[in-house]
Amino acid sequence: MKFLSHQRRDSGLLPKAALWLMNNRNEGFWWSSTKQTAMVIYGLADYLRSTGELNPNLTVTVFVNNRQALNRTINQATDLNPPPLSLDDSVLQPGVNHIRVATTGQGRLYFSVRAESYSTEDKLQKTGTASLNILRDYFRLVPGKDGDKIVYDVAPLAGTVVSGDVIAVRLTVTGSEWKYLMLEDPIPAATEFIERDNIYQLRNRPPWWDYYFTRRELHDDRLAIFQTWFPAGQHQYFYLLKVVNPGSFQVSPARVQPMYQTGVMATSEARRLEVK
Repeated sequence: MKFLSHQRRDSGLLPKAALWLMNNRNEGFWWSSTKQTAMVIYGLADYLRSTGELNPNLTVTVFVNNRQALNRTINQATDLNPPPLSLDDSVLQPGVNHIRVATTGQGRLYFSVRAESYSTEDKLQKTGTASLNILRDYFRLVPGKDGDKIVYDVAPLAGTVVSGDVIAVRLTVTGSEWKYLMLEDPIPAATEFIERDNIYQLRNRPPWWDYYFTRRELHDDRLAIFQTWFPAGQHQYFYLLKVVNPGSFQVSPARVQPMYQTGVMATSEARRLEVK
């Protein structure tokens, strides 16, 4: 692209190459590595300069169901990070909606479309495929004695818990090979993280009690685990929670997805936690 932008500006390959590069960002908004991303930008910069696209003066109009919904002017004074434009739901209709983007003036418009929605329906639970799936299990740490030492047994959690109980959460992820995988698991509002989980000595340590991750973050409301490379197969992760408050709590599903491929995600089931 850099060569053609200088030597053959009228080449029909240039716009096709630019479009192909933008449509093949295999890490979502980026390319495979920082080096590849830099090289693509290195070529696109000269292409934009040669076509005059860095000096736009155009008006963009978005029509929804043949009614004008949005209007914006783009020129050299336009902020590179403009505020979003929101559609009023009065322009939408049940079922199919038709969107048309039109431009007037000088310059070329590039745009992408993404839809997001929020729902409390159960269909958002237990979603997954053979290539990526996640399960969540709760266990109770039952204290016991081994001589003068306190040791713990791991038992499946059934029924209610009480303030002071320790819960072990196991996340099981199965699937094909992935890069930059992220797991997020919302925690019950009645619990707090136990950061130093290595101080709990188990009588019979289960095979999933392991530290297999690139990075782990304990947020106020959720756990986040990052795995740079996820080999094909099944891998398990765990963390500990301390029960602190009584009540009845709804726990949202755990989810796993590749960080740079926003269209792929798997979720576990939701569940309730009763604390006496």
